[in-house]
Parts: sequence; C-alpha cells; structure tokens
Amino acid sequence: MPKHGYAAFARADIADARRGHPAFDLRQYAAARGLEWLDRRSPAGFHAAVPSFSEYRFSVMRGVLPGGRFGVAFHQLLEVPVTGSPNISGTLYGSVVKVSNPRWWVPDRTDIPFIGDFLDSPTVPGEPEAFDSKAVWIPSTTVAINVPEAVLPFFLTRIDRRDKHAPFDFPHKAVLDGGWRLRAHGPVPELPIGDVLERHADDPFFQVLVLRGTLIVRRNGYLADVDDLARDACLIADALRAASPVAPRAFATALPAPYSQHPEVTPGWRDGYAKLAARLGLVEEDPDDYHRAFGSLGVPGRAVAVMRGDLASGVHGRLVYSAERNLRLAERARGAVLLPADGAPTPPGGERHPDRGLVYEHRDGVAVLWSLATAGFYREEQEDLIARALRFAHDRGVLVSG
Repeated sequence: MPKHGYAAFARADIADARRGHPAFDLRQYAAARGLEWLDRRSPAGFHAAVPSFSEYRFSVMRGVLPGGRFGVAFHQLLEVPVTGSPNISGTLYGSVVKVSNPRWWVPDRTDIPFIGDFLDSPTVPGEPEAFDSKAVWIPSTTVAINVPEAVLPFFLTRIDRRDKHAPFDFPHKAVLDGGWRLRAHGPVPELPIGDVLERHADDPFFQVLVLRGTLIVRRNGYLADVDDLARDACLIADALRAASPVAPRAFATALPAPYSQHPEVTPGWRDGYAKLAARLGLVEEDPDDYHRAFGSLGVPGRAVAVMRGDLASGVHGRLVYSAERNLRLAERARGAVLLPADGAPTPPGGERHPDRGLVYEHRDGVAVLWSLATAGFYREEQEDLIARALRFAHDRGVLVSG
C-alpha cells in the first residue's frame, strides 16, 4: 500500500493505483519494436510530457513509434492536486488522499506547465520531493511527440471529456462534437481528429494536450500494448501539422526584429537576451516569425530568443533559446545553434551525442544542434555552446562557410 494518495479513472485500475507502480514493464515490447529502452531515465526534449521524478515514470521508451513518428511512450503516475477533493472533474475510483507533510500542493516540476523544470534531483533544503504534496496519483499510459509546427497556433491546448483538470484549465473554452471539451490559451484552428476521439469515446479517460509544441496523448491505466495509442498519437500529430499555418523562408533570409509578445517572457529575460545578442555581436529576430519561417526545425519548446549573425569567422547562423516550460516560473531554457549544412538528413529524432552534450538533426539543409541540458540564463555559457556546436559541425563535415 503506497504512502501517498492515489486514485483511478476506472475500477479496473484501482489495484494498480493502490500498488503505486505497474505490475509489469514494457522492456520486451520496446525490444520488439526497435525502441530505445530508458526504463526510468528522462528523455531530453520531452520535459513537457515526462515527469521529472523517477518515482512517477515507468517503462520509458524512445524511438520511431508505431504510426511512424519519433516520440516517447511510458507508464505514468499522473499527479492531480487536491484542494478538498482532486482538482479534476468527473468520476474517480478508489480515491485516497494522504498528506505526508503540512505544506499544500507542491507540484511535479516537469509534468505541469506552470512550474519549474530542473534536471537534477533536489539538493536544496526545502525543495519538493516525490509525493511531497497534497495530491492523488493516477495510473496512466502516455505517448508524446514533438510537433514544432504547432507551437504557435496550438500553444496551450487540451481536449478531453473533463471540464476541469488543474493545472491545464486554459481560459478559452469550447464544446466539441461527442461531448468532448476543448480548453486552450486562445482560439485555435479546427483540428480534424474526430475519428480518433470517436475510437476513444468509451475510454474512462483519454486526453490530448499540446504544450509549447509537444503533443501529449494519455489514456487511463497501464497498457501492455501501446500500439493503438501510439498510432492515434501519430495521427493527431499529423493533423496538428496540417492545421498549423507556416510561411517558409530560406534559412539565409533575415527575419524582422522582435515585435511579438510571448506571454511567458518577462522584461528581465527580454533585456538579458538583448544584452547577450549585443555582447555576441548578433542581431535579434522575432521568435514567432522564426517559428513561421522554420516551422519544421526540431528544437523542443517555444522560442524565447532568436539571434542571427556570424557565430565565428565566416560562419553565419542562428543562436536560439527555447522553453518547454513557462519561462516566467521555470527560469530555464534550452540553447540551440542552427547552421546551413551539407550532407544527408539525419534519422527521425536526430542523433544524440552525450559526449558533446548535443543532439544533432539535419533537415532541409539546416543543421540543428541543441543542448542536452537546460539551464538558467546566467548559468549557461553561451559561447561554450556555440563553440561545441561549431566544433561538432566541423568534425562531422557538414559546416557550410560563407
């Protein structure tokens, strides 16, 4: 019996909820489908979907999913905060609330879009620990896919049958066919996924989330076979891409100076990035125009700063910072260097190079090199990231000079 609170979306899931973890793993499933087995390790680039505490995640797998898109799949204890009762509408089964410490809800720092995102285990006294909050944890299965084209039009979007689900209660509301409900940061384009939703009409819980370009599809319970859920997630990802308007431009094209208003970037961060661009001799560009111009480039999260210019003598490119979390509260962003490149495209999802601290992806004549670590602005050495990226591109022979 777990020491933390628990609940289930279906009666059949109550035993798993009480146990606090799955009764099986998906190691053989991953091997049979050629997926990388991560177990409880957290995959970089999917912080919007994967909870930071290892106690909340199980059977994490990464690779080309059934359905053809690169992504991750895993079992999860979904944290739902409690204020009197769990903050999600609809029926829960076997709900038990336990308070391990007198503090009110301390949210899971990575699974929730309005709080911080930390790579390491808590080390500062008073920082939250796993299950250190007034909440219930619910067995679920999750598939996540990065859809960079959807960053702007579907910035924060939720579709399910629950009127309320903290903390995903975005201000714009709409009722869809079949009793499905939409919550979003603002009005969103029409998303033709009615066939997928109809297939899941009888599921006790089925949810579609889009958080800063990451699609998250959840279903109740610990599934032994994730094929159908992964295929439906890929169909939703395709629909998001098709519904997202873009305005492609050549990579060498200069973009306008910043003019759009990112709702999660504070004046302090804007000023900090302006000073960084000036120090590096780079020109700032509008992050939203960057997304419209280069919508398919696979840097996780929504761009919060874009800078263009000479990154080294004769090497023209861009330095981009993106946030998978709310930058206002998380205070962490991920750096990426973008360069014109020669050579063959990389496989879906790119190549991971932990020894360089980089992920390399080559698409449409552009080399994208994003850092495996996120960092607070004043703790990341921007010049070191640029130097590492250029060194890798030179060693790999993909660098285009001019």
